[in-house]
Amino acid sequence: MNKFYVWAVALLSIALIVPACKDHNHDEDTAAPEVTIHTPTENESVTGEVHMEITVTDLSLHEMEVKVTKDSDGSTLYLDAPTVHDKTEYDYHEHFVPTVTEETPVTLMVTVSDHSDHTTTKTVKFTVKP
Repeated sequence: MNKFYVWAVALLSIALIVPACKDHNHDEDTAAPEVTIHTPTENESVTGEVHMEITVTDLSLHEMEVKVTKDSDGSTLYLDAPTVHDKTEYDYHEHFVPTVTEETPVTLMVTVSDHSDHTTTKTVKFTVKP
């Protein structure tokens, strides 16, 4: 079989499998996404269930990650990557019960990117209790 034919079939297969982003006018989007963490708040102490309310906005959102880690060792207590692709606004409302046995300082980190390769990361430090 001709090497060119094999490569052409492989590239076509990849093109069909990998979803493409919409045609975006990246020149219009000169600002990074905006992230607002409504709750939890900085230095808040949460017992039991942690409620997270976050709003993100941009001309064309691409990806978002929400992560809560222990400050002591960086281990992950919560991780989510909601689908925000091509949205201009997204409200995130989720909750989880951390697996801790004592009062534990943690950090909520929200990272959002847009189609113009701008990225915004916001963090909130708070404490969780069993």
